Parts: sequence; C-alpha cells; structure tokens
Amino acid sequence: MSAPEPVRGWIVLSIVALLCLAVPLPEQTVETLYARDMYPWLQTGFTSISNLAPFAVLDVLLVIGAVLLALRLWRTLLIARDQGLFNAVWELLRRGVRAAAILVTLFLWAWGFNYRRPPLEATVPGADTRPTMEELDKAFTASNVLAARLRPTIAGQPAMSDDELFRELQKPFGTALAHIGRPPLSVPGRPKHSIVLTPFFTKAGVDGMLNPLALESIVHGELLPFERPFVLAHEWAHLAGQADEAEASAVGWLACMYGGPQLAYSASLYLIGRAQAAMPAAMRRAALATIHPDVRADLAAIAERLKKEDPRVQRAAFRIYDEYLKANRVEDGQASYGRALTLILTGKFQEPLAGYR
Repeated sequence: MSAPEPVRGWIVLSIVALLCLAVPLPEQTVETLYARDMYPWLQTGFTSISNLAPFAVLDVLLVIGAVLLALRLWRTLLIARDQGLFNAVWELLRRGVRAAAILVTLFLWAWGFNYRRPPLEATVPGADTRPTMEELDKAFTASNVLAARLRPTIAGQPAMSDDELFRELQKPFGTALAHIGRPPLSVPGRPKHSIVLTPFFTKAGVDGMLNPLALESIVHGELLPFERPFVLAHEWAHLAGQADEAEASAVGWLACMYGGPQLAYSASLYLIGRAQAAMPAAMRRAALATIHPDVRADLAAIAERLKKEDPRVQRAAFRIYDEYLKANRVEDGQASYGRALTLILTGKFQEPLAGYR
C-alpha cells in the first residue's frame, strides 16, 4: 500500500530560490563579486569536467530527468489509488515546488546571475544609439566585400572538424574579450551535439545553446561548415558570462573577425544576414543584388537547411524563450538579438577590423 511521504525542505528551498530571484543586487556588485571572481572558478571546474565527456552531458541530464518524472508520476497514481487524489496531488505539488526551487537556485549561481551584469552598452561608446541606414549600408557592403574576397580562400580548404575549430577559435576569442575589457574565458567548451535535442533544434530553428548546469557548449549537428564558427563563438560568449543574446552575438562576431579566413567568413555571413534584415524592403533588394554569386549560394544553402523548420514549433519555442529572457530581466526578450547590430557597428567593435578590410 502506497502512502504519502514527507517532503522535507520544500518551504525553505522555495524561500531561498525566491530570495535569489527577487533580491535586487547592484550591477557592479554582480560584476565584481560574481562575474569576475566566483563565476570563473565555477566555469573552470564545470567545463573542465563536462569537456571530458565525449557526449553532451545535457542529454544525460534530460534522460535522468525524464525517468525521475515518470517514476514520480507512477508513484502519484499509486498514492491516489490508495490514499485519495488530494493526498497524491498535494505531495506531487510540494515535490514539484522543491524541484523547481533547486533548479532555479542552481541555475542562478552556476550561470544565471550573469544576466545582472552591467550591459556592454554601458561601457562601449556609441552602443546606446541605433545605427543609421547609412551605417547599415556600410556594414553590409563591408561584409559583402570581405565575404567575396574570403570565399575563394575557404573553397580550397577542408572544413574544420570540431577539434580543429575548438583549437582555432581560442586565441581570437581571447583577443576579442580583452579588446572589450571583459575577463578571459577560463576553459573553452568543446563543441557538443545533443542527440536528444537535435530534432527539436531542427524544427525550432535553434543553432545552439549553453547548458547552464554543466557549462558546456551545444551546437546543432546539422549546421553547415560556414555556420559553425560563428555559432560556437556565440555559445562561448555565453560561456564567458555574456548572458545577453546581443552581447553574445557581438562578441562571437568580433572573435571570428580576429580569426582566420573560415572564421571571418562565418562572421561575414552572419552580419550580411543581420544587416539586410534591418533594412527597408527597397534598400534590402538593392543590397542583396550586389552579393557575389558564390556567397549567395552559401546563403541559399543556409536558407535550404532552415526549410526543415516547423512554424508551429518555432512559434512555441519563440514564446517560451521570450518569456524566459524577460524573466531574467532582458526587457526586450527575443528582440534582444537585434541589438547585436548596434554593438557591432560601434567604433570599439569596428576598429580592429582594418587589417581584414
């Protein structure tokens, strides 16, 4: 006969989680004590361990979570049969609250407090001003010219393996962080592919993610070779504590621009796509007509890959992630991706690119 069991600590753990979420912390305190002191130690330990696994630790956590949930639901049914529905639901509710409190607290201390750092916009001159159409046009043209110049070079090179990309990206990524005055990435994350989430990534149009509980870098296994460098750099920016999506994209772009031809080409394709999306329709058509045929073919290949997306899954994923970002004090939610352009077009980000241009 199954009977309800005591659920120890659920009230205390819930209070701890609520305090972590609700207590206001000065941005500079978070930057000094967490982002530049505590987090690098955590990141070194967590990523060093997760790097040892040849598979995505995230997959293991998801499978364990699914098994535990199934066992708990089965036990709830047994309690409902023997002790009544109220006792079963009450125990399930308390256990769910306790589990959520533990996950929220772990998330915040392992990585989530990075959302409360001072934004890059506050430290990069000009990042608080939206780019003009002239600046957009210049950015598009510069990326277009660079992509056309790099395309023949990378055409004669084999695509980098995950290990090669892991090694190739480290130095330029460190240079990018130093350039904007952010602390270095203690331990880079080896690119991992999630077996469990890849079908979801394909349907939702997700290119990658950071596993905040193991601090590992997950990239979509179906990305094309010229997409992978920028996506991994973006995820490394998250790993280095840039929680905001705009900051992660801008730092990832800058890191690739400090790298070799394959990295810079990947960054150029990203900026071409982001800049043209921000243009008015007539301006966009004129800009797209100037793209080199080989570069256009690569952009078409990306568009072909994205045809596997399911609009319903994509919309649901968009809404969920939008709410997640807003809950973590990113006021513009999913729209934060668009702010990357503002950062990239500032002088601070543009000045190191003279060599390539």
